[in-house]
Order: sequence, then C-alpha cells, then structure tokens
Amino acid sequence: MGLSSNVLWHQTKKDGLMGILKAKKLYFSYSLENILSFREIGGIAFPMISLCDLPLSEFTDSKWAYGDYAIGLSREWGEKNGFNPVCYCHANSDYKKRMINRLVEAAASKDKSVIEKAMFPFAYMKLVEGVLLNRRYKKYRFYDEKEVRLVPHQEDIKGYELCLFESQYQDFKKRYKKSILGKNGVNFSFSDVKYIIVGNENNRKEVQGVLAKQTEDCSHIVILTKQQVLGDIVGNNHNEELPMLNIEPIKTSELALKIGKEFFKN
Repeated sequence: MGLSSNVLWHQTKKDGLMGILKAKKLYFSYSLENILSFREIGGIAFPMISLCDLPLSEFTDSKWAYGDYAIGLSREWGEKNGFNPVCYCHANSDYKKRMINRLVEAAASKDKSVIEKAMFPFAYMKLVEGVLLNRRYKKYRFYDEKEVRLVPHQEDIKGYELCLFESQYQDFKKRYKKSILGKNGVNFSFSDVKYIIVGNENNRKEVQGVLAKQTEDCSHIVILTKQQVLGDIVGNNHNEELPMLNIEPIKTSELALKIGKEFFKN
C-alpha cells in the first residue's frame, strides 16, 4: 500500500466546507505554529492553506483533529497552484538551529525585507511532534499528517501581515471572529474535486443540493460520511462487539447423544 495519495485533503468543520463549496475557493488563514515559540512572544502565526496527502485508508480516529468534514482535490491541482510538503524537524535538530541562526543574523540587519526572507522558510516547517491545543493532545505526532501547504507572498495578501506574534494573532481572531484573511485564497473548479467527506447522511443531502446548483458537471464527485470512511475503508470499527441475536444456544452434549441414538438405531 502506498504511503501517499493522489488526492490532497483539506479538513474543516461543516460551515467551512459549505463556504468552500459555494465559493469554489480555499481561503488563507493564520495558523499558530510553535516552530519558533519563545517564552517572551509565544508562538508565531503564519498565513497558509493546509492540506494533507494521506491515503483515505489512513484516516483513523486520530486523524480528524481539524474537523469531521473534508474536501479532496487532485494532486495536479495542488502542484499547479504551488503547494509544497511541509519540512518536519525535531525541536533540537541541527537544521532548525542553523535556520534560527540565519534568522538572528537577518534580524540584526533591521531590514524588514531581509527579515521576511529569513522568516519565510519557517512557515513551511513544523515540529515532528508537539502539543495540539485544539484537541488538548500533549504529545501529538504531526509528522503522521503528511501535511502539504501553500504560504502566500505579500502581494497575495495585501493589507495583511506575513506573520503575527501570538498576542497579535489572538487580537486578530477577537476582532474578526475568525482567522481567515478576508477573501484571499486559491480557486478550484469542481473538475478538480474528487471526494467530499461529511459528518452524516443529512449533511450528504445538503452537499448534494449545493452541487445540483452548479453549472459544472459534478457527477464524478464521491460523497462519503465519516462513518463510511472509518467503517468501510479504514475498518477500525470491525472489532466492535456485534449485537447478539436472541437464539437459545445449542447444547452440544445433548445434540451428540441424539445423533448417536439415531445412528445406532439403524
């Protein structure tokens, strides 16, 4: 079995999925990262669109940390729009230390453009494991997500910063009630969409209603529920205790005695 997929997945919540389908766009949003976490400033938030290229068979219970809904787009769409796999590193790795040294040197120049160039690679870096705050996991293995990202350049998000300190990020969310950067994002067509995952059967009907209003052909799009993925594809519900039928058990000793009597009678 392959370790990657030809489909790039974007996980979200119900409102997020419906907004994405109606706009035919994935939006840039600030994501608070701890790759450059310092006691004085906390984490740093970078604008990005996050996807993953896990095979659908790997979407086990622990892989739904970002929402029970997802849209699966073609790998060709992702490559055409510049998405790139994340560079995972350990907290004390030599690579991370060297990159931080370059950032420190850039900061000493006090040249904003130089600092931004030195900061940019960190937007594509992520720790192998760490704390996942939204699910309160103390030791979450980010490496297993096989994340793919697109980080915008300044000209793509005019009016927004390329990074925010944690306090600035919290102020941004408090002010706008969300972390997305307005209408800035990447468009797609429904020909790029391969799968849609929803929370339940009622949600499937809602999505079908949205697709029915489109002028594009959407007949190829496979809509699955989360339960179908877990039960039919991943198979991690197979060990659940099955309901027992109310049938009186057969007493094997009595059955053997009865068969013996019939055999010797003839």
